[in-house]
Amino acid sequence: MAYAIIPEGYTLQKVNKAEKAAVDAYFRHEDTKTLLGNVNTPLVVGGMITAFFGARLAGNIISDLEDKVGVVSQDIKDGITETIAKGEKELITDPQNWVAANLAGLISLGAKIPTLTDFRKAVVK
Repeated sequence: MAYAIIPEGYTLQKVNKAEKAAVDAYFRHEDTKTLLGNVNTPLVVGGMITAFFGARLAGNIISDLEDKVGVVSQDIKDGITETIAKGEKELITDPQNWVAANLAGLISLGAKIPTLTDFRKAVVK
């Protein structure tokens, strides 16, 4: 026979299938709200998407390089693949640091990162 630990103040009661489905739906909704409320969720999802498309990106870079240069050695192909895999790993394991480092690199190249004020001006127009 199975035993359950019940916190003080709670009671066990039988429920029908519809009530059980309603409770399950409620907790799924609460879990979804918790997941979406986490500030790291977009970074983690972005990391997973990056990992998914990373191999395709490496293949595209290699084929574009071969189209422009000609034959590319296997060492260069392996280096491109390893570099993309390393970037993916950094993005997945430490997304905040990865984003900060890459934004700093973009800014040093002269990229203009839009601010909230820029966004508000665009919306008001």
